[in-house]
Amino acid sequence: MYKAFNSMFSIGLIWLLFLSVSVKAAGRDTGIHSFATQLGSTAISLATASTAQAVEKKAEVKEKEVKPANYDKIDPDFEGIGPGNNTVPFIIALVVFLLVTFMGRRKNCKAPKVMKLLALLAVLYMGKIGYTEARALGRQHGYAPVQPIWFSHKVHAGQNGIDCEYCHVDVRTSRHAGIPSLNVCMNCHNQVKKGSVSGEKEIAKIYDYIGYNPKTMQYDKPAKPIQWIKVHNLPDHVYFSHAQHVQAGKVECEECHGPVEKMNRLVEYKELAMGDFCLDCHRKRGIDTSNPYYKHYKFKELKEKEGIDKITVDKIGGADCSSCHY
Repeated sequence: MYKAFNSMFSIGLIWLLFLSVSVKAAGRDTGIHSFATQLGSTAISLATASTAQAVEKKAEVKEKEVKPANYDKIDPDFEGIGPGNNTVPFIIALVVFLLVTFMGRRKNCKAPKVMKLLALLAVLYMGKIGYTEARALGRQHGYAPVQPIWFSHKVHAGQNGIDCEYCHVDVRTSRHAGIPSLNVCMNCHNQVKKGSVSGEKEIAKIYDYIGYNPKTMQYDKPAKPIQWIKVHNLPDHVYFSHAQHVQAGKVECEECHGPVEKMNRLVEYKELAMGDFCLDCHRKRGIDTSNPYYKHYKFKELKEKEGIDKITVDKIGGADCSSCHY
C-alpha cells in the first residue's frame, strides 16, 4: 500500500497546481491561487533579477493596487460566502500525509495500520478540497472586488430607498441591466457634495471622472471612463437576458442578487450554478399566462398531457440546453 503512496507526493503537487488554476479561473485572487502565485513570483524573481530588484518591483506593484478605504469593507453578514481560502487546510493535509507515510515506512513503526488510516484520511480531505475548488471553477460565488469609486448599495438602495431601476434603466428592455452613466449620479451629486459615510472623498472621484468643477459648477475638464469591475459574471457560452426574467418572468432583483440593499461592498451572494440555481428555479416557477407572447400556447392540453396543475418554465423549453447555451 505504501508503494502506492510514494506517488502521492507528486499527486499532491498536481492538486496544488489544479486548485491554483481553478481559483484563478473563478476570478478570485485568494486561496491556493494566492499561494501558488507567490511561489511563482519568487521563482521568477530569483531567476531574472537580484533580491533588491525583486523587492523594488513588488513595492511598485503594491503601490498600484487599489486599496479599500476603512468604510469599503465587506459587511460581516456577507463574509465567508463562497469556497473560501483552502490554502492552509490543504497544506496541513499534505504535510500530514507526508509525515504519516514516512513514519509508516519505518521498520520500527508500532502502528502501521493507524499510519495507513491517517494517510488515507489526508488524501480524502485533499480530494474534498479539490472538489470544492473544482466546483467553483467558472463561478464567482462570494466575489467582492474593490471598485474605482466606492458605491454603497446599503446607503443608496437601503437608507435612501432608491429603486434599482433608477440606475439600472435597461433591466426591463435589454439583456444587460446596464451601468448608470455619471450623469445619473450627478442628478443628486450636483447638490450632495458630501457623503454621510465617506465624506467628500468618493464624490470627488465622480467629479474628477466626469470633468466637473464643484466650485464653478462647470464641466471644464475632459471626462474619462470609469473601469468598473463586473461582479456577477456568467461563462461566455451562457445566454442570460434580464428583460426576459424581470419583464416577462416577473423575477425580483433580490432573487438572484440577494439583499444588495444591505451591502456596503457588492458581493455575489448567490451561487449562480446551472443545476442548483437556474434549472431548480425553472422547475418551480410558474409562467405568467396572461403574457400576450403565450397566446398561442395550448396550456390546457399541456396540463392534461403532463398531469399537472401549473405550467412551469421548464415545460415550455426552460430546461432545454439550447435555450441558454449556444
